[in-house]
Amino acid sequence: MKKLILLCLVVTATALQDVKAQIYDFGATFGASGYVGDLQPNVNFLLLPLPSPSKSGGGIWFKYNLNPYWGFRAGYLTTSVSASDANATNQWQRERNLSFDTYISELAVTAEFNFFKYITGHHKYNHTPFVFAGLARFRFNPTAIIDGKKVELQPLGTEGQGLDAFPDTDRYSLIALSIPFGIGYRWNFYKFHSLTFELSGRYALTDYLDDVSKNYAGYDLMLAERGEIAARLSDRSGELGIPLREPFSQRGISTFNDAYWYAGVSYIFTINSGRCPRFR
Repeated sequence: MKKLILLCLVVTATALQDVKAQIYDFGATFGASGYVGDLQPNVNFLLLPLPSPSKSGGGIWFKYNLNPYWGFRAGYLTTSVSASDANATNQWQRERNLSFDTYISELAVTAEFNFFKYITGHHKYNHTPFVFAGLARFRFNPTAIIDGKKVELQPLGTEGQGLDAFPDTDRYSLIALSIPFGIGYRWNFYKFHSLTFELSGRYALTDYLDDVSKNYAGYDLMLAERGEIAARLSDRSGELGIPLREPFSQRGISTFNDAYWYAGVSYIFTINSGRCPRFR
């Protein structure tokens, strides 16, 4: 333990000695995203959910490099995720017959740590794996298709949110926080031009990314209080000729919140306000 602490102190001291200039990175990213939650609970060993379809996403970001090891990044990402019980291998899910699609618009701030010393423009320190973690704020709005039309689910309160029969359940917010974390690899291929390849997860601090979390409100109650469309979208088992679910029976799994992931490639242009190469 003492040797490990000493090693950490040496690395930190070496990094601080290298702070000679202010280094800024401007990046543009493009990739694919997916979802893990009530409609897609399974994750394989690569942390990529199957069979939930991946969708394209992209964004821009800015990073301040404190030294060759540490940096802080702020960025904007937009993408979408979706899933359907029709693709599930579990019979209970297939009979539930729910589906959703939502855009995600995210602002995130993360801290990034390079495993190797990294200096843009340096012939030796031009690549490194890295890890990152931080905090994000995102917007979403789950929708579903019924009778060929796209319908927003949150205003319907498909689990009885806002009804007198569910006094402790309010409609969920369409703005939530998430915890981004991930790994990546960075390569400086020419002067101040670099590429990164990264895989990241976002643990959402909401269980309603897919509009599914707790229990059925009951078809008859939803029909009387919210109308036919709300009732049909709250319980779609009847579309398969399966008896409708009883009020307060299980509709989702509220033990864990939902999550989404992003895998992408970023092009980076570095600006060095001090001497070159950076952090000599």
